[in-house]
Amino acid sequence: MPVRLQQQTDTSDDPQVIDLTSYETGRQNFRNHYFLEGCNSVFGGQDIAIPWDELNNSVNTFCAQYSLDPGMVALRFVYCYSIDSTELFLRVQLLTMIQQPPPNNNTYTLVDTPCAWYQVSDAGMVPTADTNLDDIMYLTNFYYCDYGNQCDVTQLQQLAGDGGIEFARTDTFPWQNEIWQMYIDNGSPTAAKICFGACSYVKKSDGSQLEIWPHGLVLYLQNSEGEDMLDDNTYIVLFENKGCDMGTLCPTNCGVYIDPAG
Repeated sequence: MPVRLQQQTDTSDDPQVIDLTSYETGRQNFRNHYFLEGCNSVFGGQDIAIPWDELNNSVNTFCAQYSLDPGMVALRFVYCYSIDSTELFLRVQLLTMIQQPPPNNNTYTLVDTPCAWYQVSDAGMVPTADTNLDDIMYLTNFYYCDYGNQCDVTQLQQLAGDGGIEFARTDTFPWQNEIWQMYIDNGSPTAAKICFGACSYVKKSDGSQLEIWPHGLVLYLQNSEGEDMLDDNTYIVLFENKGCDMGTLCPTNCGVYIDPAG
């Protein structure tokens, strides 16, 4: 594990970092706003865990196959739902990103040639032939309710009814500077798992417009004992016992990754 210092740098305001309390708040926010028909909140897949090595090996294979710099790799996650198992799952597209010139140099254009696709669920990470950037089962079976902290069937909005402009379909993360860095900052734990928690936070979409309770993801690690590597302490190392959630949601920002750190 990274060395802990007596005088530690405060990373609590870093836009990439999620502590335990923030994670639990985000999970509750998701439960308060996303439902199946009739305000049904009984569905699985809200916190998926897979072996870290499965994700890492997939990215390494992608980089080796196409001679890619890992710093160019992005992971675009698609929200999906199985009506058979009544569980959320993810599809992930491995692709590359290219930094835009100033003054937009915190924005990276996503390039999907080459790319690789996988399905991610509690069963693990397996290749998939489904390359759609949305999932009709998720969009037609899920409903959003912005009625305080409870669900009102008269206030439900079907996600598919937004004209493709309001509710998130995908969430994109950089590999090296966020996901891999989280693993390194936690001491490269052996036999770790990486977890994908469905969360929701009010966010700025473009520096001025608020996205109200979008469906986002928090990524965090579990150690070999199955313990979540999340707490509220502050360390000199950015991601130590912290998760990351600063992916770029589409909509509003499609075809790009935007670095929240600027």
